[in-house]
Amino acid sequence: MKVYDLTGPIECGMWGYGEPFPKVAIDPIATVDKDGFSSHRFLFHSLAGTYIENRNHLFAGTETIDQLPVDRFIKKAWVAQLEEKEPLESVSAAELEAAIGSVLESGDALLVSTGWDKNWNKPGYVEQNPYFLPDAMDWIVQRKVSILGTDLTHIQDPRNDDGSLLRHFYEHDGLLIAPVVNLRKVAGKGPFTLISLPLLIPGVNSTPSRAVLIENM
Repeated sequence: MKVYDLTGPIECGMWGYGEPFPKVAIDPIATVDKDGFSSHRFLFHSLAGTYIENRNHLFAGTETIDQLPVDRFIKKAWVAQLEEKEPLESVSAAELEAAIGSVLESGDALLVSTGWDKNWNKPGYVEQNPYFLPDAMDWIVQRKVSILGTDLTHIQDPRNDDGSLLRHFYEHDGLLIAPVVNLRKVAGKGPFTLISLPLLIPGVNSTPSRAVLIENM
C-alpha cells in the first residue's frame, strides 16, 4: 500500500499569513535531563501549516468543524496534475478539465497540484501565490467536489482576495485543505483515498491537519 504524506511541517520561523496571525513558536518546557521527561509548548493558529477548514470560516452561525462527522474527512480523491505555475499565474477551468476529465463523481475530493509547494518557506510563497480563476471555481462547484485540496496558500489572487471564490465554494458546504505538499510525487490521477482529520477543538472552523493520500488497492 502506497501512502503519500501531503502535510507541511509546523515549525519555528515558518511562513505565515501575517497579522492577525501570530508567529509559530515551539519551545521545550521539560527535558529528560532536568525533569525526567520531555515535553513542549506549542504556539500556533488555526491556519498554520497544512490545515483543513469549513464554511464557518466565512459564514457565521454555521456548524463548526468539530461538529462534522468524521467520515466527512475521508473521501475518494482524484489528483489534477497541472503544468508548473509561475508566481501569480492563474488556474483555469480548462486546465482542470484537461487534467481530470469526467472521472469526478458527486462528493469526491479533488487535489490540485501546481508545483507551488517547492516554494514552501521561501520569499514570496504567500504573496506571489498562483490562484484560481472564477471559472475554475465554477467548474469545481458544478462537479459537487466535497473537499478541495491544493498546494496554494490562497484560492484567489492574493493581490485582491475578497474571499468571493471561497464563499462560492463554501455555499455548497465544501471543505478546503491547504496548502498541501508532495502532490508532484503522486503517480496517476486516482482514484485514491484521502484522509485529512482536523484536531478535535470545539467551536473552531479550521485546524492544522495531517493529510495523507492512500493508493487504492
